[in-house]
Amino acid sequence: MRRWGLGAVLVAAAAAGAGCGNDRSSGDDDGTDFTADPPSVYVAKVKNILVGLPPTDAEIAAVKADPNALGGLVDGWMQLPEYQQKMMVFFELAFQQTQISAADFVDIVPPNGLGVGRATPLLIQNVRESFARTVLALNAAGRPLTDAFTTKQLMMTPALMELYAFLDTRQVNDAAQVNDIFARANTGLKITMETSLGAIPMTDSVDSTKTNFMHWYTPDLPTLTYPDPTCNALDPITFNVNSQALHAMLYGEIPNHPGPSGNCGNRAGSLMSVQMAPTDFTAWKMVTVRQPAAGEARTVFYNVPALRTATELVLQTPHPGFFSTPAFFANWPTNSSNQMRVTVNQALIVATGTAIDGQDPTSPSTTPGIDPDHTPQNTACYGCHQQLDPTRSILSATYSWFYYPQTDAALKAQPGLFAFQNVIAPMRTIDDFAHLLATHPLVPQAWAQKLCYYANSAPCNPIDPEFLRVLDRFTSSSASWNTLVRELMASPITTNATKTATATTNGAVVAVSRRDHLCAALNNRLGFVDICQLDATLQRAQSTIAQIISGMPSDGYGRGATIPVLPNQPTLFYRAGIENVCAQVAGMTIDARPNPNQPGAKQWSSSQPDAAIADFVGTVMALTPSDPRASQATSILTSHFHAAVQSGATATDSLKSTFIAACLSPSFIGIGM
Repeated sequence: MRRWGLGAVLVAAAAAGAGCGNDRSSGDDDGTDFTADPPSVYVAKVKNILVGLPPTDAEIAAVKADPNALGGLVDGWMQLPEYQQKMMVFFELAFQQTQISAADFVDIVPPNGLGVGRATPLLIQNVRESFARTVLALNAAGRPLTDAFTTKQLMMTPALMELYAFLDTRQVNDAAQVNDIFARANTGLKITMETSLGAIPMTDSVDSTKTNFMHWYTPDLPTLTYPDPTCNALDPITFNVNSQALHAMLYGEIPNHPGPSGNCGNRAGSLMSVQMAPTDFTAWKMVTVRQPAAGEARTVFYNVPALRTATELVLQTPHPGFFSTPAFFANWPTNSSNQMRVTVNQALIVATGTAIDGQDPTSPSTTPGIDPDHTPQNTACYGCHQQLDPTRSILSATYSWFYYPQTDAALKAQPGLFAFQNVIAPMRTIDDFAHLLATHPLVPQAWAQKLCYYANSAPCNPIDPEFLRVLDRFTSSSASWNTLVRELMASPITTNATKTATATTNGAVVAVSRRDHLCAALNNRLGFVDICQLDATLQRAQSTIAQIISGMPSDGYGRGATIPVLPNQPTLFYRAGIENVCAQVAGMTIDARPNPNQPGAKQWSSSQPDAAIADFVGTVMALTPSDPRASQATSILTSHFHAAVQSGATATDSLKSTFIAACLSPSFIGIGM
């Protein structure tokens, strides 16, 4: 299919503002140039940021009639399911619960991590999503954002509950010594996997009173092959009780087991070997995590039938707030040298938007936990460590270097002292640390700035009177996230409807649409279900779009970075990737056969090019009929289509090329237009 680049260039010009005429106004009260954006531009921007959908003429007309109407529109958009989807991704990134894979768990579950079972990627996705879903649930219940820093209630699936309980059962101390509590309590017990005897109900496999206790069915044994042929087709197989092997088996792994002439290594198994049900990865519920009372038994990790109905986990390991989730731990592993310093620094960054960087004048009178060999006094490093080491001491008193309950008596007895950004306070428990994060005076500004980066791809000017007004509304609402979203999204800081100090500082910022914004727009505007294949629970073969998207930039955080990584400028790689994504979408929507996996996807016919082009302008480019740019874009796309046909291209290829031109317009692949 031939692609017509000139059309894309002309459409870009139209979408960028040609023809706006009197719909824009200027002001230069301080001598600097400023051009205000009209409602046709900023309503589209805000709606795209929040829900990935184009505006309607009625919405733009309402804001033209009364600029204050935008706040009400924002309130309405926040009720849409598309908003929940976008905010879930935002919270995953902002609370640093992403950027993890199964490989990251090898550091905290030595030596084999979570195993190689076919369902392990589904578990990892649950790990990534859990805390973001928790924040959304807390917000829906009207609780302040800061409750997310201290909460002991988490949104979980049965699979994720199993993981938490497994990690509490197989503990690793500072010396990397494993304490497998289940194995120690069941010395001599064998785990058996079999095929020929037929299916075994899981309720029998997990019940110690049944003869089939720790006997599990898998259909895979007859088809397994090994380098040692004596391992092939063994049925049944048995191995010594081992919590790590049992956990991995639940997700489809065939664990290491003895064979006639030696060890038979582990195998991934097929999806049929997965003991968990599909709903164990999708049935989300709020779960209370608490420590056991005296003499109380802890939650049994492998009893999945019980987990499906349970609403609490009884664990020895404390899990308050965002910084004690498996996702956060896997994202920021520590060791005997680092000793929780990275963990505490990243927690401070998430909560306060500020890192320990040597510029903080806070000087505690005592420095418990400081390592004199690592950081001698009167050295350049001491300034950081006099804050870092006392603050991280409560983490090392609570957790081992592998994030299990600390067993070292000296470390457990070590006091903690929070010393950061003018707050100095003693800490007796990890809950004290969570509370100090939640009440730190920098929290409101930090989270308002995170939203500034999300909306504008740039920070707000911290002394901008308009930004201070937004902050005041946020704090006076008891840290209501919805209030912050409404105030900032309807603010001229975001809309550029009037001049602000932030606009003077930043100028006009129009960034490329990063991965999550782009995928949301493709899904929500064109009716796709997870076209980028970011949802592992749907279990599909990876598409070309998914391969391209995996290399696209997102809003993640690097180690020690207080702001997200925002590659705002398009590169040749980005341009080529986006064009290929648009071409793939064109092939799925123009003269295409219905796809049962995408029943709601848009479909356009090359026999009706005018109707298709009108949809390209209104739905893809988000230009409503009343927008002066819409008629120009329509004219350009129509000319593009006819020029392609006249050159000898088929009507199908001509309309596909026209779609690609619309898809490459700044109003679709940009944030801020």
